[in-house]
Amino acid sequence: MKSEYQLLIIDKIRRLRHEHDYSQLKLASLLGISAGQMGNIESPMRAHKYTLSQLSVVCEEFGMPIEKLFLIDIKMKTK
Repeated sequence: MKSEYQLLIIDKIRRLRHEHDYSQLKLASLLGISAGQMGNIESPMRAHKYTLSQLSVVCEEFGMPIEKLFLIDIKMKTK
């Protein structure tokens, strides 16, 4: 199972993906993984998670400093 912190990071990336109009398939292609694996990463029921290397690629693609990804915004946590 994923921790609450891991789920928050995955949710941040999902939001970035939507803001930049990226489908799961498009992001999966960028990361060199299958669409199924991408779905498993975003599913709270699956153990699959992003690797640090994948997080780095995502942040570079979306122009976000990687350290910002790991900072948890209190407002985001309460939504």
